[in-house]
Amino acid sequence: MRRRFLRGRPMFADRLATLALIVLFGYLIARACRRWPDRERRWVGRALAFTLVAYATVTYIKMGLAGELSVTYALPLELCHWVMIACVVALLRPSRYASEVAYYWGLAGTSQAAITPDISRGFPSWEFVLFFWSHGGVLLAVVFIIAGQGFRPGPGSMWRAFAWLNAYALAVGTIDHIFGWNYGYLCAKPYHPSLLDYMGPWPWYLLSLEAVAIVSFSLLYLPWRLRRRNRS
Repeated sequence: MRRRFLRGRPMFADRLATLALIVLFGYLIARACRRWPDRERRWVGRALAFTLVAYATVTYIKMGLAGELSVTYALPLELCHWVMIACVVALLRPSRYASEVAYYWGLAGTSQAAITPDISRGFPSWEFVLFFWSHGGVLLAVVFIIAGQGFRPGPGSMWRAFAWLNAYALAVGTIDHIFGWNYGYLCAKPYHPSLLDYMGPWPWYLLSLEAVAIVSFSLLYLPWRLRRRNRS
């Protein structure tokens, strides 16, 4: 009876509850980073890095057991994959460049994906759990990078992140074109409704995404710019 009830619930409620849980964990992490000493904070960062690595491990084991490993969609070439890699690097060995990619890509891209997920089933399906495991882990990692490691985007950081984004699009887009894949949705829009539906047909929505990235990165940098201006 309970299983039937879970399957019948609107998926929107599952998404909303999960996003609320991510926000709550983010608040708790930020609060802990303000109160705990460095040693305990480092363990929080390692736990978050382990969470992201565990997600990748579980995902590939599950796909392998189901015989679903395919170069068409199983290679780590999605934008979110590279955000996770940047997060793990920044969490374990703090790096300005990795932190910048995690911050700008993570908040601008992963947050949008979490709000409009490209999934067809709700909780407790594996599709739902794995999606929010990865995206929620990235968002929480960004919270820790800021609150626990003291990362502050500096001048030029948004343009470096934008340059890395275009390098990713050029490299993966070329691979997609050669092999007929669609990593990063660079050759076609997602099957399920998303914000890309409002940005025109291919390839024009790619140019729209460039503009969205610049605006998003600028907004993410603005609070830090104003903060430095007020201090000066």
